[in-house]
Amino acid sequence: MEDIQHLIKECLANNRLGQEKLYKKFYPSLFLLCRKFYNNDVDAMEALNDGMLQVFTQLHKYDDTKGTLYNWAYTVVRNVVLDKLRLKKWPPLYEITEESKTVDAGVLKQLEWKDIYKLLDNLPPATRIVCSLFYLEDFSIKEISTNIKLSEGTVKWHLSEARNKMKPILEKHYQKK
Repeated sequence: MEDIQHLIKECLANNRLGQEKLYKKFYPSLFLLCRKFYNNDVDAMEALNDGMLQVFTQLHKYDDTKGTLYNWAYTVVRNVVLDKLRLKKWPPLYEITEESKTVDAGVLKQLEWKDIYKLLDNLPPATRIVCSLFYLEDFSIKEISTNIKLSEGTVKWHLSEARNKMKPILEKHYQKK
């Protein structure tokens, strides 16, 4: 296995082969991260490539005393995805301010990734993003609101919408036996 410090040095030297090796090393999990937010592979791949470009251009800011390169790259790519989503026009939403019940994420944690992506594919884009951040990335409602510039009430509405759309599917296909 290639030493990560060696790959970092190659990438800092703008060595394309080193960048390719690092890209391939992180590709599987970072692609799945991007896929959480997009319902097709093309958009997810575009987001991943934009994120990895940011990783390569900002690699000089990485500090190994604060964590692993993978965790740093994951955060950079996730932030690029959120920035890209912020720039898109959100669908018109009704502002809902009353408290919504949160969904028990226990069922989601028990599913395989391929099943989670199939469920996410059934959600409208904005609801998918909120659901992914809340259940899969463990963001709080306040953090989601701040990151994607929606009110907390709207974030709660999206979580409620996700619950309403997924509940029949989960009951039908994933009932406890």
